[in-house]
Amino acid sequence: MEKVLNQAEMLAEAILESEEYIAMRLAEQAATHDENATQLIAAYTEKRQAVESLLADANMDHAALARAGQELQDVEHAIDECDVLRKMRQTNDAFNAMMKKVNAIIRYVVTGEEEQQEGCTGSCSSCSGCH
Repeated sequence: MEKVLNQAEMLAEAILESEEYIAMRLAEQAATHDENATQLIAAYTEKRQAVESLLADANMDHAALARAGQELQDVEHAIDECDVLRKMRQTNDAFNAMMKKVNAIIRYVVTGEEEQQEGCTGSCSSCSGCH
């Protein structure tokens, strides 16, 4: 078991040294130091909570819910347009893709099973091809 734990520690260190992890952490730091980005995240949290509160109300005001929903969509659009937050999301996606590959390799080596593509039934006869 000690060998497995040592190898796991080496893998963890390799992950911490990866370009994907470093880029993700730098993008997160940039976002936390960007006033516009932090205001957008705070606004998103506030608007989401407002929508959730309206949805939880037994006497829901549909007009208020529509306004709150539109305000939430407006903030989501502003977040999508924010370069700092876009970069953070892209680097996070790249890191998650790397980790998914790492987990797929471990799963394949341990179980012999390859990860199936989304929507894959396992039957190649009805498949138009894996991507």
